[in-house]
Amino acid sequence: MPSFHEFADRGACAQALADALAAQLREGIANNGRATLVLSGGSSPIDLFERLALIELDWSRVTVLPSDERWVAPDQSESNEAALREHLLYGPGNAARLFGLYRDKPTPDAAQSALNAELARLPRPFDAVVLGMGEDGHTASLFPDASNIEACMTSNAECVVPAREDDGPARISLSLNRLLATRSLYLLFFGDAKRRVYDMACQAGPAVEYPVRGVIHQDHVPVEVYWS
Repeated sequence: MPSFHEFADRGACAQALADALAAQLREGIANNGRATLVLSGGSSPIDLFERLALIELDWSRVTVLPSDERWVAPDQSESNEAALREHLLYGPGNAARLFGLYRDKPTPDAAQSALNAELARLPRPFDAVVLGMGEDGHTASLFPDASNIEACMTSNAECVVPAREDDGPARISLSLNRLLATRSLYLLFFGDAKRRVYDMACQAGPAVEYPVRGVIHQDHVPVEVYWS
């Protein structure tokens, strides 16, 4: 089971995780001359991004990419890439290379094949992956209500496109297998409601019910949970 780190407030939680990520990135740069960092979207990690951006390290050797993306242009407020540009790529962090998942195609399905090929050229394993969790147990864009969630959870492709009835923008996500191909894996979430979901996901059961189970119940890489 994951190691669980509990903090008195969200700021302390974000700072502790930022320090842990910086250590992983420095180690990757020292060992391989470069490092790759995958970060989740949403509002929860914004404080993390801003604290991490101010940490001095050789950002010019770091590639950053989102774990998933809404199919909107990078200048739209819903874009995870936009959040990374605004909250991470400034100060020292401005020197990092951003690998966005959005392509100028009408749908993520139309871009999936080319994006798979591009993602396959990124160094493996990643140095660090930070994922979040929704109150429905989703992580990245692996949603339990996707009609193809089982295929998304088992796919060996670099990225997957969840098929959902949701009215919002279509999404694309790194596959679970790709997210697990990392030297370090962190799960960041806040609040009592999500803590209850996490506790339920820690119980045995199908990963398609709570996709975050695919992160929790695996032995590819140790998981560190950061919660306040």
